[in-house]
Amino acid sequence: MKANQLILQNLLDINPRSGIIKLHDKRMGLISVEALGILRNDLIDTLGKERTKGFLMRYGYACGKRAAESIKKRYDWESIEELMLSGTVMHTLEGIVTVDPDILEINNDHLYLTGYWKNSFESTNHIAENEIGNEPVCWTLIGYASGYLTYVFDKEVIVYEKSCRGKGDAECYFVAETVAHCDETNLLDLRYYQSESMQSVLDDIYAEIEQLNNNIIESEEIQNQLTELFLEDKDINDITQTIGTILGRSIIIDHYDEVYSSYFESVEEQMAYKKWKASGVITNQQNELFFESFLIKSDKVLLGNLMVIGEQKLNQREQMIIKRALLVFTIQMYHQRKLTESLWSKREDFFNEMIENKIMDENILNRQAAIFGFNINEPHRIIAIKVIPQKMKDRVLHVLTNKHPTFDLFLKDNYIVIIIAKIEDQDIENISDKLMNDIKASLPDIIVHIGSGRLVDSVYKLRESYVDAKRICDFVQLTYPVSSRQATYKDFEGIMMFLKGADHEELLMFYMKTIGSLVKYDEANSGSLLITLKSYLDNNGNLQQTADDLHLSIAGLRYRIEKIESLSDIDLKTGSGRFNGQLATRIYFGLKVMGS
Repeated sequence: MKANQLILQNLLDINPRSGIIKLHDKRMGLISVEALGILRNDLIDTLGKERTKGFLMRYGYACGKRAAESIKKRYDWESIEELMLSGTVMHTLEGIVTVDPDILEINNDHLYLTGYWKNSFESTNHIAENEIGNEPVCWTLIGYASGYLTYVFDKEVIVYEKSCRGKGDAECYFVAETVAHCDETNLLDLRYYQSESMQSVLDDIYAEIEQLNNNIIESEEIQNQLTELFLEDKDINDITQTIGTILGRSIIIDHYDEVYSSYFESVEEQMAYKKWKASGVITNQQNELFFESFLIKSDKVLLGNLMVIGEQKLNQREQMIIKRALLVFTIQMYHQRKLTESLWSKREDFFNEMIENKIMDENILNRQAAIFGFNINEPHRIIAIKVIPQKMKDRVLHVLTNKHPTFDLFLKDNYIVIIIAKIEDQDIENISDKLMNDIKASLPDIIVHIGSGRLVDSVYKLRESYVDAKRICDFVQLTYPVSSRQATYKDFEGIMMFLKGADHEELLMFYMKTIGSLVKYDEANSGSLLITLKSYLDNNGNLQQTADDLHLSIAGLRYRIEKIESLSDIDLKTGSGRFNGQLATRIYFGLKVMGS
C-alpha cells in the first residue's frame, strides 16, 4: 500500500439511518472548525495560555497515535516511508490541514521529516480572534504529528514549527525529528506532553489566585504605610528608603540628570548605577544586575523616573508593590511641583516688577526682597540667555537652577534672566563662560547666546542693565547664529554710547555706503557674507581662525572674501579698510538689536 492510494471514500463508512460515521471502524463526528476555535479561546481564558497549549498538544498527540495504530494494522505498507507519509495524507483527509511534505530522511534510528502546513485551521482561527504573536500557534497539529510519527517509527519524535502564520510568517513550516538527534532548544516542548489532571490544574490556579490575593493585600498595606509617611510630611528620601528596605533592592528617583532621592542596598550597586548612567546606553541588564525603570507622571506631565536595581527581575509581588509606590511618589512629587511652581511664579512676578520699576513704595520693595533673600543695597547686573531651539529653555533653566542654586534665575520675554550681585567687569566673562559650559555639558546639542549688561548701583536702574543684556544677547545671536557665544557690556560699551549719541541717519548712510550692497545681497540670497566679514574682522584677518569659526575650508573662505570686496566699499588689505568694515558691521548689528 502507498500513501497516495488513501482515498476518503474508501476510508469512511457513513450510515445515514443511524447517523454513525466510522473511519477505520472508529466512530467519528463532524464538528466545525469555528467551534474548535471557540473551545480553544475558552480554554485559554480559563486555564491560561501555557496550560491550554499543553492540553491541545496532548490531545493532538493522542489523536495522531490512534490514527497511526489504526492505519498501520489495516494495510500492508510498501515501506516505512509510505506509512509515515500516509499520516500526512490522513491529516489532510480529515480536513484539519493540507500537508505538503518537503524532506523525508531515515537513517537507522534517525528520522528527519519536514513539510508545509497549508490552510491550518488553528492559525486561521488564531489570526481571526487574536493579534499576531511571537510564537507558533498550531499546537494540535504539532501534537498530532508527534503522536503519529512516534508510534510508527517506534522512537520518540518531536515536532516543532520553524515558521507559523500565527506569528506573522508567510507560511507554516514544520520539522519532525527524533528526540535523540534534536537540538536542546527544540526539546523544551517535551514538557507539554506530561499529563496534568484537571484537579492539579485547578489546584495550581487556586494557589495562584491565593498568592495574587496575598500580594494585593500586602501591596495595599505598603501603600497605606507610604501614604502615612507622606501625610506625616516625611521627606521623599524616607519613602524611598522604606520601599527599598521592603523589597531589598536599590531604588533611585531621578529626572533627566538630577537624582532626587536614592537608596542603595550596597556600594557595588551604587557604583553600578553611576556606571550605567555614565554610559548613556539604555539597557535592562549590566554586570549581572537588572535595571528596571518606571515613569512617574501625572496627566501627561513627566515628574520623574523610578529605577529599581537588583540581581533578579522583579516578580509579580514586587511589581505590584512598585505600582502602589508609584501612586504615592506621583502624589508627593506633583504636590512638591505645584509648591515650587507657585514659589517660582511669585519670584518671577517680583523680579519682573522690580526690573520694570513698578514697585515704587520702598517699604513694599524691602519687604518682598526680604522674602526672596534679595539684597537691594548691593550693586547688580543682568545676564540674558537665549536658547535654540527655544522649546529647550525650560530644560536649560532646570540645569542652571541645579548648578547655581544661589543665583536669582527666571524667565522673561523668551530670555532666561539672571540677576547677579557684586560681579566686576573682569569676572563677568568668566561667569558667562561657566554658564555656557554647564549648559553644553548637560545639553550638548543646543545653541546658547549670552549677553551681560552693565553693573548698576541701584535696583531702580536694573532695567538699564536688562536692556543692555538683551541687546548684547540679540547681537551675539545675529552675528553667530549657528554657534554658542557670549559677550559682555564691556565689549560693547563704546559702540552702545556711540550709537545712542550719534545721528542715526548719518550712521545709516555710512553703513549703507560701506556694506549696503553686502546686506542686500545676503537678504536676496539668504547668504552669510556679512557674518563672514564680521568673523574675519573679529579674528584680525586670521584665515585659519575664521575658517574654523565658520566651519569652512580656506579655499571657500578666500572665495567669500573676494566676493565681499567686490560687493562692498571695503579694501580688507588696508588698516583703514578693515576699520571701516568693523565700524560698519558694528553699526549695522547694533542698530538692528536696538530696533532702529
